[in-house]
Amino acid sequence: MDFDLSKCIGFVTTSAIKTVTEDFNRRMIKYGSTRIQWIALYFLINTDKEMSQKELAALMNIQDPSLARLIDRMERDGLIQRIENQKDKRMKILKLTEAGRLKAETLMHYGQEFSDLLLEDISDEEVEIFHKVLDKMLNNIEKKQ
Repeated sequence: MDFDLSKCIGFVTTSAIKTVTEDFNRRMIKYGSTRIQWIALYFLINTDKEMSQKELAALMNIQDPSLARLIDRMERDGLIQRIENQKDKRMKILKLTEAGRLKAETLMHYGQEFSDLLLEDISDEEVEIFHKVLDKMLNNIEKKQ
């Protein structure tokens, strides 16, 4: 058999993603958040427009039901509020509360800190190559669907 799982890009990237996400989540828990909550806060604090739950789910690349549970917890914790959309009563607009804005502002630099850690001793050229290779892999998948 010629196939070596330890050299399989799918397996290697899945293992790497698992390590990275678990480590970032562990770091966020120390600061009273989670990785997924940090991502939601990131998108909510960095938007200059109203955002629906569906739009946030698309940005975060997660399913609506998973986001719904997160939004429920964030609303319960006073970080966001759901506001009725005047144009479409079925849709709720997500808005950071003052407490949510403060938490987001407090946590945002940890994302940059973690990114800097991951990129330590990696040149800008290597990062550019990494992005190009990932884009090509994703394009390969899209071509075969």
